Parts: sequence; structure tokens; C-alpha cells
Amino acid sequence: MKDLKAHIALFVVAVVATVLTWNRDTVPVAERDLFVVWDHDTTDVRAIRYSNAELDLHVQRLTDQAGSFLWAIQTRGTDAPETMEYPVGSEGHLLVTRLAVLRVLRSLGTLSDEQRTRFGLADPEARLTVEFTGETRELIVGDSTFGSADRYALEPETGMGYVLSRHLVGSLALGDGSLRERSVHHFPVDEVAMVRIVGGEGRERTMSQTEGGEWTEPGSETPDAGFANFMDRVGQMAIAGYHNLPPPRELGLFLRVEYMDAEGDALGFVELLRDDLAERDSYYIRSETTRIVARAPSILAERVEQAVGDVF
Repeated sequence: MKDLKAHIALFVVAVVATVLTWNRDTVPVAERDLFVVWDHDTTDVRAIRYSNAELDLHVQRLTDQAGSFLWAIQTRGTDAPETMEYPVGSEGHLLVTRLAVLRVLRSLGTLSDEQRTRFGLADPEARLTVEFTGETRELIVGDSTFGSADRYALEPETGMGYVLSRHLVGSLALGDGSLRERSVHHFPVDEVAMVRIVGGEGRERTMSQTEGGEWTEPGSETPDAGFANFMDRVGQMAIAGYHNLPPPRELGLFLRVEYMDAEGDALGFVELLRDDLAERDSYYIRSETTRIVARAPSILAERVEQAVGDVF
């Protein structure tokens, strides 16, 4: 009986150690021993607000029929401010993870009035607010530390001072330059078994992909080299940005590609649109990751359009 209890105790210790090790492994090695200001689950983050003299950035967690996602609204500039909305990508999700559990380079303790002035916190340059489920935390951001781009910060509610990593503040200050969605799709390419192509004038075509990556008509074993070339070009499409978008009514859809897995379930889609009245930069893209139209690199979109003849 004593041996059994000893084995059970060892098993429990091993399980706890494994869980703790797994949790630590989710934190970058360089950040594991940093001072923790607050500790929340990532899903508890409801919204983030960052503002300075040039930028007002608001990231919020939204939900639609496809699930939960992060969405940003930012206004940049003073004389002629530009407002844009965009989906948040992988860098933005990493930022949310870092703000859920805020680790700082140094804790400076309660700051005196003299320290607040010396650190640029009496008249702060920027302000950061993180809204969690059940509470809101706020930091004001001051000057850079000596010889570094790391920044002094103050939590007004507690009077505590900290040194924030330059990477954390830098990502916020860059806004869409750092946080916007850049991937057209998130699903693994090797899961695609079939595509449905919809073109102008109601034209449609469905093709299957073999395990070797060749494209064939459903039920056929004959590879279609022209269609494979077309799909290669579609696969090279990218997102150029979300700035100065025209009203959707001004855009015409000239191609839609729907991706399905081996069971016929939808994986995602991509649409290519064109503004026929624009003199340049007239191509746009929309997919399951963007949710709205985004600018597309003209040279890549033109290559796809040139290959549409190989489809129909």
C-alpha cells in the first residue's frame, strides 16, 4: 500500500511538472523570467487602445458566424488624418498574447513626482489601455530609456513604474505596418482536394487535385498543365494593404476560387476584383481571412487574369 501511494505521488508530481513545463514553453525563452504586471488568458482580452500624437489604434475582439477574430480601426495623421479598418494577423495575435500576460523588463516601484518628470511621464507621449473581461488596465508611456528604444511606463491607478520592451511599443506604434493580416489563407495547402472556379459571364469549372499535386478533371487521371499554371499564379496572390479602399459597389468581380477538402467541406475562398475606372492600382482581393476587400499587387493580379484563358 505504501508503495502504491508513493507511485501515485510521483505520478502526480510528474503530471504537474509536465503542465508547468508546457505552459512555460508557450512563453519566449527571453521573457520567462521577466516581471509580470498582470496575468490573464488571451481570450480574456476584449479590446486594446493605443494612442499617441500621430496614431489612434483600437483593436477589438469580434465574433461572426465563422468564429472569434481580431479587428483593428486606426486613424493616423494630424493635418489630413486617414482612418482604415483591417483584420489583425499573426503579429497582432502575438501582441495580444503579450498584453494578456504583461511582462516588463524592469519594475521601478512607486514613482515620485521627480521620477515621473524625468521619465517623461508627467506629460506622456502615449497611452495604452487593455480591456479584459471584468477589468481594464491602463499604462501611460513616456520617454525611451538611456541608450535604448525601451520605454518608461506608469500605471496611474497604482503609481507603479515599469520599463516596457521596445518590441511591444514598436508594434503598437507601427499599427497596420505590423498588425494587419498578410496571409490570404490559413488552411494547409496539402488539405486542398478540389477547387471550384467561378468567372465572368457565369462560367464555372471544378477540378480535383491528386496526391502528387496535379490538377485533373473529376474522374479523370489526365493532368491539366494549363490549369496547374493558373493555380500556381492564384497561389502567389498577396495582400498589399487596406488603405484608401473604394466603395465595394465600384468594384467588379472577375474571379472567385473556392477551396474544398477531400470530404467536400469548404476550406476557404479568394476573390479577385477590379476597379475599371482606376488608372493604376486597380486590383483588389478578398478571402476568408480579410473579410473585406484589400488592395492586391497589380503585377500578381494581372498574371492571374492572363491565365484565366487556361481555365475556361
